[in-house]
Amino acid sequence: MTEKIEKYWHVPFLVLAIITGLYLRIVNPWNAVFVSWMEGARLSGNDPWYYFRLVDNLIHNFPSRIWFDAFTYFPHGTHTHFGPFLTYLSAFVAMLSGASTPAEIRTAIAFIPAFGGALLALPVYLLVREIFGRNAGVISAFIVVLIPGQLMARSVLSFNDHHIWEVFWQVSSLGAFILAYNRWKGKNYRESIREPGMLKYPVFAGVCIGLYLLAWGPGFISALLILTFIFAAYLLKDFLRIDTSSLSAVAMISFGVAAIIYLPFAFKAPGFSTTFYTVFQLIILAGAAVIAAVFHVIERITSRWADAKGVDNRYMFPAAILTLSAILALIIFAVAPDFARNIKQIIGVVQPKGGALTIAEVQPFFSLGGKFSFEPAWQNFSITFFFAIPAMFYYAFRAFRDKSERYLYISIWAFAMLIALTGQNRFAYYFGVVSAVFASAIVSEILGRVRFYEYLEAAISNNQKKMKKIGVKAVIAGVLLLLVLIYPTFSQANFYSKWSAGGINKQWYDTLEWMKENTPGKEVYDEFYYQLYKPPESSGERYPYYPDGVYSIISWWDYGHWITAIAHRIPVANPFQQGIGNKYNDVPGAAPFFTAFNESYADRIAEKLGVKYVVSDVEMATGKFYAMAVWAEGELGKAERTYYAGGGIVYVDANGNLGLSLTGQIPAGGRVITHVSIPREDYYRTMEAKFHIFDGSGLKHYRMVYESGFSTNTLSGLNELVYKNIYNSMYANKFDYGRIPTAYSGYVKVFEFVEGAKVTGKASGDFVIAKVTVKTNQGRTFDYIQKVPVVNGEYELVLPYAQDTNYPVKPVTAYTIESGGVVKTLELTENQVENGESIVLDLV
Repeated sequence: MTEKIEKYWHVPFLVLAIITGLYLRIVNPWNAVFVSWMEGARLSGNDPWYYFRLVDNLIHNFPSRIWFDAFTYFPHGTHTHFGPFLTYLSAFVAMLSGASTPAEIRTAIAFIPAFGGALLALPVYLLVREIFGRNAGVISAFIVVLIPGQLMARSVLSFNDHHIWEVFWQVSSLGAFILAYNRWKGKNYRESIREPGMLKYPVFAGVCIGLYLLAWGPGFISALLILTFIFAAYLLKDFLRIDTSSLSAVAMISFGVAAIIYLPFAFKAPGFSTTFYTVFQLIILAGAAVIAAVFHVIERITSRWADAKGVDNRYMFPAAILTLSAILALIIFAVAPDFARNIKQIIGVVQPKGGALTIAEVQPFFSLGGKFSFEPAWQNFSITFFFAIPAMFYYAFRAFRDKSERYLYISIWAFAMLIALTGQNRFAYYFGVVSAVFASAIVSEILGRVRFYEYLEAAISNNQKKMKKIGVKAVIAGVLLLLVLIYPTFSQANFYSKWSAGGINKQWYDTLEWMKENTPGKEVYDEFYYQLYKPPESSGERYPYYPDGVYSIISWWDYGHWITAIAHRIPVANPFQQGIGNKYNDVPGAAPFFTAFNESYADRIAEKLGVKYVVSDVEMATGKFYAMAVWAEGELGKAERTYYAGGGIVYVDANGNLGLSLTGQIPAGGRVITHVSIPREDYYRTMEAKFHIFDGSGLKHYRMVYESGFSTNTLSGLNELVYKNIYNSMYANKFDYGRIPTAYSGYVKVFEFVEGAKVTGKASGDFVIAKVTVKTNQGRTFDYIQKVPVVNGEYELVLPYAQDTNYPVKPVTAYTIESGGVVKTLELTENQVENGESIVLDLV
């Protein structure tokens, strides 16, 4: 019985870790995923919706999947960098569950990330057991499923993205490789190769490395991490007493197997790329195998030469390795510059610039409000971070003190992930595992030193004498230490997991469902949505195989995948950061369109990009406008100077009245609600402000056709009121619209890009003013106003609204057109507005 306990005692703890992980990831966020206003699961974020799009298409075309997608980034389309692992896994889960409708498919795949996060306990246990021992492995398996922050958020119910599988297969790769090396170490590698029982270990490692790449194109970094260890191992061979022969053999087999697994996907995109599925990754894997072999050969050659010449090979071999590496690097940069550029991108990924800094996941990690802070570390890793960082330095020191290649191996991984984390906070979901591993390792070592484990062993074997000798203090100290590690981490994970799920709101979902059913070309788009697309012969041009009559939807890039997957329409910009454009190089796209100061500039962009509908939401008009401005202008400072006048404080005074302070001071008894950036006058001249703050009033070629539910009781809705109040109090006398109602409007608004009816004639006044009252599908009314000058006694209006429109947003009055005291009324038809027909109306 004691032998069985010794052999299998860890199993119940691993099962408990997995069950705990599933509870946190499924039960806690359940109500945020299954909502009353949507059939099926509400997928989180943005990218899970694109995976749903890929899976939906794959099921219709099984076993073929999309590798070039013409249904996004209009009018170019894009090669798809989302890997085959999760796409096929999701399709298999959906088909095995019997899911056939989009709602059923979403529900089936919503559970996949939760299982990925919970099962992460197993590869973490494997890695830690092979490095630090089984006790530390068990602790780390339990701790890793509790890590809050990004690792939790990317593995909860509904967040079906590749991120959790990146972590899963990276840790599996590292764990399987060190497992193989530990089993081969000290044995004749030639005999190990011939023995199936030994060969399975490096083959398993190769499978894990291969699956890491199939989950995420840049997964070749596991090969680079292992190769870095091999490089260090050969340099420090004599000092650390490393069995480099077995190490090279394990590496060659592992990388070779990984290359075979990756090979069928190595030509899915043209050229070299670190993110798309190209031959680049295959070269990295094959090259890593060759380098491992070359290191072994060089070692043997220099060893023999040193023995023959009586030279110390401890210096000869490292010199040969360093010289060869330098020569190889120079050859690569000279012969294959494209390949070399992709290698440099790996280093540059931790230094985002310009508009990329507005993306939350690529901002520097240890920064809060522009200042260094450990607060993000606590939010993402809880107390484990503060155990892990000193532990990383401790075990790096022990790698040299104890001459331990195992500690060197895991230290290379840990510090590489720390460097990546420092540059971009997206790598917090990777570092969450590092934090769990090293926190568990150091805690386990302390438990060993206070004889906690010895006491438990004595208790299991009922050795009263040993228990008495050790003393109950060991148990108390051990339990307290485990509580310090586990309790705050579990408490934070339990809270965080309840709020990690969620994504698209009802207003956006209703809007896109309306768009799918009520905008032109539904049958064409529904058919085109499920096709497999032929890649174009050249990139950068319009996709040549679009059906007749297709058009695009322009919105901010955050919403591109929702437009694709829900509305079955083709967005200009998407969360791959495609279609954004800029002003400084005059690249057409969403950023210059929404920040344009005049309609004609925006029109040129719309025409070039085939835009028929514009979708704006209240966040684009307020908080997210900052991101659009930075992308458009190219730098944060210029964006702030152009569109913002500084900061202000929104507060509630002692009487419950809402107020805005521009000085930073609030009345006595007041309460701060939020901080807000104060827009400049130029902000109100942008297309985005015209769309959302002014409801499109004054625009000649854009008319509102749909409005979602209002933005009531949201921070963005509050900001809408603040922005309208700032306009009324500071800028209303400088615009044609006059004062506007300080009231909530639709969270999402859809505008159609139309020719507009051209109304011309003679007028005696200085200006002609056209006005019509419009009623939205939400029952809200607003006045559309357009004011144009009279030149040489003549005027020209271009009016976008038709009284007989079938859209749910429509005029409820005739136009009144006035100049010089003369007032006439006019009603327009849909044909006149759509075709740009001319109407003569004299105002004399």
